[in-house]
Amino acid sequence: MESEGYRRVTRKDVAERAGVSPTIVSYVVNNNRYVDQEKRARVLQAIEELNYQPNAIAKSLKSKKSNHIAFIADEIENEHFGRIVREMESYAYQKGYLISLCNSRNEETYITQMISRQFDGVIISSNHLSEELIYRFPKAGIPTILFGNRIFRQRHPEITLINIDLYTGAVEAVQALIDKGYKKILFISELNYANTSGWEQDLRFKGYKDTLIKNQLPFQSEYIIKNCINYEEVHEQCTKAFMSQEPPDAVFAHEDRLAIVAMSAAKQLKLEIPKDIAIIGFDNSTISAFTTPTLSTVEIPRHEVGKKAIELLYKKIQGKRISDVSFSTCLIERQSM
Repeated sequence: MESEGYRRVTRKDVAERAGVSPTIVSYVVNNNRYVDQEKRARVLQAIEELNYQPNAIAKSLKSKKSNHIAFIADEIENEHFGRIVREMESYAYQKGYLISLCNSRNEETYITQMISRQFDGVIISSNHLSEELIYRFPKAGIPTILFGNRIFRQRHPEITLINIDLYTGAVEAVQALIDKGYKKILFISELNYANTSGWEQDLRFKGYKDTLIKNQLPFQSEYIIKNCINYEEVHEQCTKAFMSQEPPDAVFAHEDRLAIVAMSAAKQLKLEIPKDIAIIGFDNSTISAFTTPTLSTVEIPRHEVGKKAIELLYKKIQGKRISDVSFSTCLIERQSM
C-alpha cells in the first residue's frame, strides 16, 4: 500500500474547517478587513488545528512586496559584519522582513540574478562592487542603503548613505601613537585595490597617511603592507618589516585580526609590546579584549549601525523621505600601546 504524499493545507481547507468562505479566511490572515469576533475565532482555531501556512509567494505577487531584503558585503564571515547582521536581522524580523546575506561579487550576471529575486530593498557595504553595478539596484526601483562613499552619494542622490567616520577613527588612532612618541608606524591591510585611487578612497588608509604627513613623519612604502592573500603572508611580511634595518616602532592595522597577526610575529621575534612595538587594530572585535597584551583598537557602534540601517530601509520602502546618517568611532586604549 502506497503512503499518501504530503499535501499543503490550503485556504479552502481552513474555510471548510471553520465553516466560512475562503474570502473570510483571507481577511483574517491579512488582517485587512473587519471580521466579527466569532468568525475570527473559528478561523484562527482552524489555522492552528491544520497548521496552515499562508503562501508567501502568492501573497507577495498580490501585494507586490516580498518582505525580503538583501545585505551585500565583502566578507559576510567577518565578525565585524556578523555583529551588525545580528542586529539587522533582529530588527528586520520585528518589521516583518527576512534578510538574505550575500557576498559581494563584482559580476554583472550575479547582480542581475539578485535584482530578479525582487528584494524589497538592499543594504550594501562593499569595496569590491563597482559604482555601475551598485547603481543598478536603485535604477531597477529597489530602495538602496549604502555604507560609506560620499563621492558616490553625490552622484546618486537616490541612494541613502550610512557614514561611519572611519577617517577620524584612523586619525585618532595614529595620532595617539604619535603622542606617545612612536614615529615609524607600519600600516597593514589585506585589501587589494587595482589602482592608487582605490587606496586614496580607503578612509582608514587616508587617515593614516594624512596624520603622518601632518606630523611631518615618514610616509613610505616600506611601512605599508597590503594586498596580502592570507594571514600567513601578513605574518611573513610583518616579520620581514620587524627585522629590517629601519624597523617600525608601531603598527596600525586595518582590522583587529591583522593586528593580532602582527602581535604573533612580534612575539616570535621576542619583541616586547608596547615597549619595542605598539599595536592598534580597528573594529573592537570580541577577541581584542582577551589578547596578551590586550589589544588597543577603534570601536564601531555596530548595534546602532545595524538597527539604523533597517530603520532607514524600512522607511525608504514605504516611500518616506530620509536623510543620510553618520556614526562616530571611539578609540579604546588598552595594553598594546
